[in-house]
Amino acid sequence: MLLLTLCAVLWPARAGAVQESLDKRCDTAGLDKAEASASVRLAHGGRIHTKVTASLTVHVPSSWRLASSLLMSEDTGAYRKAMGCLTRPHESQHQWWGEWRPEGSPRVSAEKGGFEVAFDTFSWIDEATEWFALGPWKVKRGVAYWRLLFAPAPGLHRVDWTEILVDPGAPGAESAEPEPTTRKDATALVWYPKGERAPPPVDVRIEPSWQRSLGAQDDRLLFANVSTVGGMAWTFAASGLLLYAARQVRRRAGASAAETRAARTLSDWAWVSAGLVTVVNADEVFYRLARALGDEEAWYDREQRLSLPMSLGAAVLMLAFGRPRRPVAWAAVALAAPLLAVSCAPQRFGLPTSLELHGGAPDRAVYALFTAQGCALALGLVGFAAAAWRAARDCGLVPPSRTAPYGPRELQLRYAGPAVLVSTVVVGVCYALTAERDWQRASWLSHRGDPAYGWEHLDDLRTNLTWFAVNFQNWWFWYHWLITGLVVLTALRAASVRATESPVAEAEDRRLFLLFFPVIVGLGLGAFENNSLLEALWLFLNMAALRLITVVAPGRTVLGHDLERTGERLGASVTAARRSDLLGRARRYREIHAMMRRLEAGQSDDDILQRRLLEQEVRGLHTWTSGAGTTDRLPSDVSVVDVALAMGPRDTWWGNGCRAALIACLFGLPASAVVVWSGWIRGDNWRGSAYYGFGLPDMVSGFVTWQTCWAGAGFVLGALWRCLPGRRGPVKALMVAAAFALPAGVDALGNFLMDQGYGDIGLEVLTMLLVLTLTGIALDLDVFQGERRFWQSRFGLLLSIYQMRYLSLQLAYLVAQAVAMVTLWQFFADTGGGPPAKELEGGGGR
Repeated sequence: MLLLTLCAVLWPARAGAVQESLDKRCDTAGLDKAEASASVRLAHGGRIHTKVTASLTVHVPSSWRLASSLLMSEDTGAYRKAMGCLTRPHESQHQWWGEWRPEGSPRVSAEKGGFEVAFDTFSWIDEATEWFALGPWKVKRGVAYWRLLFAPAPGLHRVDWTEILVDPGAPGAESAEPEPTTRKDATALVWYPKGERAPPPVDVRIEPSWQRSLGAQDDRLLFANVSTVGGMAWTFAASGLLLYAARQVRRRAGASAAETRAARTLSDWAWVSAGLVTVVNADEVFYRLARALGDEEAWYDREQRLSLPMSLGAAVLMLAFGRPRRPVAWAAVALAAPLLAVSCAPQRFGLPTSLELHGGAPDRAVYALFTAQGCALALGLVGFAAAAWRAARDCGLVPPSRTAPYGPRELQLRYAGPAVLVSTVVVGVCYALTAERDWQRASWLSHRGDPAYGWEHLDDLRTNLTWFAVNFQNWWFWYHWLITGLVVLTALRAASVRATESPVAEAEDRRLFLLFFPVIVGLGLGAFENNSLLEALWLFLNMAALRLITVVAPGRTVLGHDLERTGERLGASVTAARRSDLLGRARRYREIHAMMRRLEAGQSDDDILQRRLLEQEVRGLHTWTSGAGTTDRLPSDVSVVDVALAMGPRDTWWGNGCRAALIACLFGLPASAVVVWSGWIRGDNWRGSAYYGFGLPDMVSGFVTWQTCWAGAGFVLGALWRCLPGRRGPVKALMVAAAFALPAGVDALGNFLMDQGYGDIGLEVLTMLLVLTLTGIALDLDVFQGERRFWQSRFGLLLSIYQMRYLSLQLAYLVAQAVAMVTLWQFFADTGGGPPAKELEGGGGR
């Protein structure tokens, strides 16, 4: 943001000559011998917005006066002039925000008698504009029909057009003028106007499918407001569940002081979260309605001015929940002062009431707005840090204070201050660089010597500065779900002191645990045709999926079996006090089985006698004591190794969950790199990251988000360890992965019906399965960690635990998952991409 401000103040407006006539400037007479062809193709399937790809090929004779300029660098005025004559209207300034170029376009290559210029572009038919220019084409978007108009640059009006192709995609064109010469492939229309000295006025009308038409209308008042309200409904639903859970915890019989405090934290955050989403998102609905019903320009100005107080309101809500110490609170007050001063009295700083910087704004106005916007960003980060610190401290992620043993560790300004300052600078610089990069993309053929270029560039930079706080607020506060997950974890930690086998054993804990799953682990699904109306349903779908595996599981778990004589449930007698004895039995059981396998090789009479003695010892190992103290036996199909593995590495479900979360977080490091690469870098996704103001910070946040997701999934696996079916960790992991995949499957069905593609859902599900499988194996290994010193490697211990037969199956299982991931990666290699973030979308050619 600092770079953006400096550019906004210091950018020069270069002087230039008066605009020349078209013929003189572009030497159109020299293009009489040139030949050209053009095409445009629409791709509808497998994406939300229809992708338009256009190409223009011009064979330029070497006799053209500007031909040699095409060989120069793109940064030279001679190149811009020559290429502009072939691709742009007769104007000096061109900001074509809707036009995107693939890498290496345009390409200039030498050929006999001149040069070949190949200019490829692409864009999407979305909500940005009613029309946009794309190479030699204009795309007009309507509700029921779209039109493709052939409008080449005036410099090409005297060339010989050899072929013009329009492929509207399935089901084809509704009408075309003039009549096409022929047809190619299934839907492409072709014109051969060779010999004509003027480009034909090709006009093709198409009727898009209702899915693509709906996706291209998401800027309309009703559509946009319904989408925003649908997105808010997710947070409102989660807040309602938090309030209900807090109420039930308070009414719980024998609730401890820790549970009462956790219930207060739940209710506090529920109200703060609902208020936060109202401040951040509900204003969008209000402003859309106000602009539609009142003076659009006046409400546009009011929205700009009120953006700073709204940012302050969101930060105050976070600070009210975080309750930081006085140094942090006073720092927040200091940050709020410039923000309030600029928003309440903009005239004192040379700013208009709308806070929109105009071309003649004084430097002090730019500096004042820059300071206010920077303070808004820093204040938002301070508020978020305070709220997250309190939630993390309450759930045990922050260790106690050293100065006051077992006392809370407070957020220290000497650490938070530099962190917020560095984050503010990094985010601001990234925003400025991407804004400048986007300007250069859209104006790459503008005449730099024209004074209008300097003024328009200055105006764009200042506009980005004006809307910085709004864009930051919409991006950053979306991550408040992380605090929601920590708050739920706080309540679960308080409940873990109760002697329960799992967090779903009692209704009060079950509600919170089921809510934790969609908040931290579940994917953000349910958005169809760029509309978030149904997103809140996936909150309940994730909860239902996890509940389903806990309902189906009890009769199929190891600890769910009944003892042979008393019929008592095995899990009732498996306590922490029996762990040492049980691990000793399990070790002896594995040793006996190893001896029996060696005896199978000889099969002599002495070996048979020895085997019977070993079998008798195995039967003795299965002697059990019930909860009432009577002698009993383990179920016939359950071994002591199975019971030891079913206990998990820790004595409580909370301990198992925390251990599994740590292991899953470590295994998730390469998995996060894969998902971030696929979602932010691969293919057209990098275009959104590189040109979206918060694209690069969002990539880092995405990595942290996925690490949180793996850790949360590991926690769920460990907490449910004793009540999941299966004798080995990978089988238990499969159940949690299934709960993760079921809502994704419903979303994939919706994507199939809407024909909008599947994105990275398949890759994310398989990656989750792989991380959980490895976590399950590590937890099995951790159960017998006490024997590690007796083995040369962990692999040897794992071989002893699983035996050769089981280990071979697990290795084959892991290889199959890896192969499936690679296959999906290749299958979805061309994601089709999508439009860049709306903060940087513009409106076509001017």
